[in-house]
Order: sequence, then C-alpha cells, then structure tokens
Amino acid sequence: MIFVKTFKGYEDKVQDIDKAVNDWIQASNPDVVDVKVVLSHEYEGRAKSGDLVYVVLYRAAAPLE
Repeated sequence: MIFVKTFKGYEDKVQDIDKAVNDWIQASNPDVVDVKVVLSHEYEGRAKSGDLVYVVLYRAAAPLE
C-alpha cells in the first residue's frame, strides 16, 4: 500500500524541515516512492514568509509514525 507522511515548515527555515524529514526517514526506514514539496504564501501574513509542505509518499504494510 502507498501512504503519505506530511511535514510542514517555513520557507526561511528549510534546514529545519529537511532535518525533520531526514530524521523520520532514518528512524522509520520507509520504502520512499516520491517526495513532493509545495510552497504556500499568505499574501497578508504577519510573518512575510510562506509555509513549506513536504509530502513523502512511501510503500508499507501499514502507516508509519
């Protein structure tokens, strides 16, 4: 089966979300099928930066934590 694991971070802190994704991959050892990255901006947002969403598609018998 194919499952999805989602990670959210900020575009100005890419290293933080990269670390979170890499740490999860090392700890869970999933059979990664693909990784998608989406950048979202809220035009009137207070932070003046956007959110990054990483979606990891992986193959497993059951969802991994």
